[in-house]
Amino acid sequence: MRPQPPQVMMGMAGVLMLKLAPELQTPFAQQNIGSVAGILSMLAQEYDRAAARFAEENDAMVALFRRASRAMPTGAIRSKMLQEIAANPNADLHVSKLQAENDRLRRMLVEVQALVETLPGEEAAAINEEIWDELRESTRRRHIMFG
Repeated sequence: MRPQPPQVMMGMAGVLMLKLAPELQTPFAQQNIGSVAGILSMLAQEYDRAAARFAEENDAMVALFRRASRAMPTGAIRSKMLQEIAANPNADLHVSKLQAENDRLRRMLVEVQALVETLPGEEAAAINEEIWDELRESTRRRHIMFG
């Protein structure tokens, strides 16, 4: 048997809630055990999906940069976007590397959005809406399921 981290964490959370919490004498101790169990459950979910989520978000931001670069005036931000398009943000699948790439791409996304919001026209407005759509989708990807 080779235990998987998410299963181990969920098992630990279950033991804390079902076995240990009822044995505790004070509501304070029971609440603390409940909090630890909840955190273990969240960690289990995040462990299992983190690499896929970061890779999906990184790909989505690069695709957004590809579309936005066509509407951008020449300049430093457009040049940076073209570099991001040429790079492979998912080359290293270690979660720490994917997260670092995700953080870097998000900083670029903020710069792109700040510029897009100053540009006239329907194309700039459409790109801005795409950015907001991706930010909403990113929030959805991070949703934690309880129960």
